[in-house]
Amino acid sequence: MKRRSLLGLAGLGLLGGWALRPSDHGQPYSPYFATLNQLLRRENPGVPLLVVDLERLDQNAELLAQQLGARLPLRLVAKSLAATGLLDYLAKKLDTQRFMVFHQPQINQLAQSFPQADLLLGKPLPSAAALHFYQQLPPASAFDPPRQLTWLIDSPARLGQYAELAKALNQPLQIAFEIDIGLARGGFADPAALAAALSWLRDTPTLLRVRGLMGYDAQLAHTPFWVTQNVAFTQSTARYRSFIAAAEQFPGLWPQQPLLNGAGSLTYALHAKGDSALNEVSVGSALLKPSDFDTDLLSAQQPALWVASPVLKVLPGQLPFLDSGYSLLQGWNRNRQQNYYLYGGQWPAEPLSPSGLSYDPLYGRSANQERLIGSASTGLHVDDWVFLRPQRSEGLFELFNQLVLLRNGRLVGSWAAHNRA
Repeated sequence: MKRRSLLGLAGLGLLGGWALRPSDHGQPYSPYFATLNQLLRRENPGVPLLVVDLERLDQNAELLAQQLGARLPLRLVAKSLAATGLLDYLAKKLDTQRFMVFHQPQINQLAQSFPQADLLLGKPLPSAAALHFYQQLPPASAFDPPRQLTWLIDSPARLGQYAELAKALNQPLQIAFEIDIGLARGGFADPAALAAALSWLRDTPTLLRVRGLMGYDAQLAHTPFWVTQNVAFTQSTARYRSFIAAAEQFPGLWPQQPLLNGAGSLTYALHAKGDSALNEVSVGSALLKPSDFDTDLLSAQQPALWVASPVLKVLPGQLPFLDSGYSLLQGWNRNRQQNYYLYGGQWPAEPLSPSGLSYDPLYGRSANQERLIGSASTGLHVDDWVFLRPQRSEGLFELFNQLVLLRNGRLVGSWAAHNRA
């Protein structure tokens, strides 16, 4: 358990006086979570769960399809949807077999689970990781890497490494170039740098085959006050088109129908309604909408993913080393009346229901028995469930064995989670 110093309490002058006394934030479950709590009390294995609301997921998927229409094909981001069942469900619902992948073991997983898939790397991998993919691919696999897998190249050095890898494997490798369109996170910095790489490919016999470009523009969702989002989008799009223009000077290398990938959950809506340079967009988190994606562009989407954990203990509020003084703290702040200990913890998630629960900054976090504080107004008891809203889905699924599926107030199945996205 990580403990914080309690000495700072004395300097608060009885915590700012009763005039600044916090109001009681505790409330019982909302009807939605009251129903879910009763459901989990009846039908669950008694361990922390990830719950996917399929009705909300469907609504988010339908909204996404309406926004993109037929003009912008969709590529599902596997790291944000890291469960084969979830990817399969969404791929069928959204009529796509395109996936963006970020982790070598997941490339092999998807090649096995989706043998007709089109896989694009979302980040450049070491050539050793790429080699490991080929070593783990079964000889009889129906997945055809030269046609269905596109590796990402971000520098001249990595271009040379993948050329050597293709030679060692004695098979063609498809590549796309990562370009910097304003995020300043690497990739080819300007059209001249891309042209130099293409010149090297033109003059050097290799088994590499150029497929297109990938330019990520997450910075557009976080423009500073002195730049409007529309201006930033226009500038980013112009940068993307300048890279396309440079690539088109190499007709022997540049395909007639190149892949022009970009966007992401935070920015796909700009491309859907604006003058985009892309011919496909990548989206993942917007379909589940964790709290990091609470933005104006995603205001119509609904949260569809919850962490659920049973309450192991309900104890009167207390802190180590402050036995007698804690009653003053409780009297001043009714949101410290009770301590609630959960099964597991330290998830990237914030308590949501019942309302008024929070982590205790004076006590710290725990991955084994997460401690929440709240008032008696929550009405929580041992074996009730606390629901937390994830901040993000990336890296979350690997902390759970499965996703539990909710529809119309009933548990209707589960999907196994991937080991890591």
